[in-house]
Amino acid sequence: MVTCVLAVFLGNAQTKEWRPVYTSKWDHLLSSPDNKNSILGVLCTEASITVLDSTRTHYKIRVSNGDVGYIAKQPLDTRMFSKTSAGEPAQYFYRGPEGQQGPHLYVQVAELRVRNQPSTEGKIVRKARLNEHTLLDYYPLYNDGWVYIGDHFHEQPEYIQAKYLGMELTYSELLKAYLKVKDKDITEELNAASRLREIGWSSNKADMLQALRYYKESWERSGQANPKVDIEFELLLASKLENLDYEVYEKEMRKLSMYYLIHGRRLWDGKISEREAADLNLKKVKDIPDSPECGWEPLFFYRSADLILAFEENYPAKNKMVGSVYSINFAEQHALVLGKEIIDGSYSEKDFVTKFGHLLTVDWAANPHYYRIANGDAGFFAITFKNGLPVTFESVYYC
Repeated sequence: MVTCVLAVFLGNAQTKEWRPVYTSKWDHLLSSPDNKNSILGVLCTEASITVLDSTRTHYKIRVSNGDVGYIAKQPLDTRMFSKTSAGEPAQYFYRGPEGQQGPHLYVQVAELRVRNQPSTEGKIVRKARLNEHTLLDYYPLYNDGWVYIGDHFHEQPEYIQAKYLGMELTYSELLKAYLKVKDKDITEELNAASRLREIGWSSNKADMLQALRYYKESWERSGQANPKVDIEFELLLASKLENLDYEVYEKEMRKLSMYYLIHGRRLWDGKISEREAADLNLKKVKDIPDSPECGWEPLFFYRSADLILAFEENYPAKNKMVGSVYSINFAEQHALVLGKEIIDGSYSEKDFVTKFGHLLTVDWAANPHYYRIANGDAGFFAITFKNGLPVTFESVYYC
């Protein structure tokens, strides 16, 4: 029976895809099975591995970041059960204050490059944000080692260097670190200011504005400019954001009486007919790629290259179908109307923030220029800007 199970493990290791098995306890990865001190890294409980070979006492394995080494033989499984094992080192695999979370650490630097290979030669696939919650199952203990943070089956691989991970940071910690180097070493000051700016965007409004002002001061003092950061615009946005009471927010939205202008025709969510969709030369389709699987489940859609309408039953009058806007590209003669403002493809992002900033929610560090407007408690409307102009509008519903 053991031989059959091992054959399955070895078979998985020979495929191109990452189809792992899982350890039953944490352990060190060794470069040599005969030397307990030849430690390459640490594996958490239920770490994902592929078995390459087996001796009487050890498995030769490949771990998630690609490192190859040996672990002492232990039970392996083809499934995970969210188990932990005694003595698992929390400095590498933090599991939250209750000890019930998956093993994780937090990104310690601003705008960390995430690559598709464990090498500085790998393609940059995105930027990790400061304090990003990062799941990991293997931590290398040699200099400049990489950890794997992508999807479970490595279909969209992502790697970062382990040295940039640690425990969750707070605004007060980063403010203290910034003030410590302020006016002393400009390089260290700019690095500290960048970290402070990034964590500021996930802090309360007062801290957010303080962080942005310090960032501005530091860069002005350096005599340099960061072309990736429009600090004046960020200060404007931060000054406009508010946390309005739900009833006040709803009243504001009702006053705006939101609707859409499509080729001169006014469309209102929940009131669009199939005849109107046909008049706009939209094609009826049963489904669209990446349509929601929960929260909002339209029965069919009408679409063109730049507009998608979603149709559902008109509750409680279920014998009638009504449509709402699912998404819009701000092409010619496509616009969103909020109050007296006609937001079309030429509308300024600065004007949008100035007029509607108090209604917006942003995750600026992770997804800049992506603005959310609450749609009751069901979901939100999202508008994406690029180069200062709106490019897309979409409706998103919560699961």
